[in-house]
Amino acid sequence: MMIVDSHLHLCDIPQVEKELDIFFSKYDKIRQYSACTSSHSLQDWQNNCHIINKIRQKYDIEKIKICHSFGIHPQNPDKNILYDLENLLKYDKLKDKYDKSDLIYDNNMTKYDRISAIGEIGFDLFTKEFKSTFNEQSEIWNIQLELAIKYDKPIIVHCRKGMCHIFESIEKLKKIKAVIFHSFSGSITEANSIRKKGVNAFFSFGKPILNGNKNAMDCVKNLPLEWLLLETDSPYQTLKGESFTPPTDILKVYEQVFNFRKESLEIITSKIYDNFAMME
Repeated sequence: MMIVDSHLHLCDIPQVEKELDIFFSKYDKIRQYSACTSSHSLQDWQNNCHIINKIRQKYDIEKIKICHSFGIHPQNPDKNILYDLENLLKYDKLKDKYDKSDLIYDNNMTKYDRISAIGEIGFDLFTKEFKSTFNEQSEIWNIQLELAIKYDKPIIVHCRKGMCHIFESIEKLKKIKAVIFHSFSGSITEANSIRKKGVNAFFSFGKPILNGNKNAMDCVKNLPLEWLLLETDSPYQTLKGESFTPPTDILKVYEQVFNFRKESLEIITSKIYDNFAMME
């Protein structure tokens, strides 16, 4: 079985090496595993690189592909992080031509340490505190969209109570390689509208489909399989009574999708795996 976890935070998982050992002990059932770990600061990025390199040394890296996203999260719209983001994007684009001495990172970077996507980025207007930084969120969102266009990178979108502002950016989104809506909370009508407007959008779903979220379940049941991705957002997005979400919960998400849809297990797993290919 081929498994994709389109969004998680390896560096935030408690006892991450132990959790990964538990996950990969189930490897007899998993033919291929791909995931994207997200960073929102230079420290996150360094920690994630360290974990990814440990995974590469310990496991069969031909069957395990973990890529890396980096973006300024709307809950912390700090413009200073833009310097780190663009430095990493410049390194990836220019590679050996780029003056590595200008980087404040490890000069022994590999392709596994480079940014595969910009994100998660977007709008979070869920609380009064977050609403108070709307102007900063909007400015940084637009800057990161321009960077995604300039460097030909997918983006990973975080959006809570801000879908109207996503639609205001449609013209820019149409120019971006792929737009992945992490834990999409919109309706099936909104998802269809985004695609009809010419955005190469993918809609990712996680544990909300396990706790009866109507919008999420409706989308997973009825959107074209070619638009879907699955995720854990590990260690976040817990269900009632849980202290954290382990990486193994991606198997629960897949099981629920199998229950919802009429396609075979092979069709579902292979198509979602193909959908994730834009991250590589």
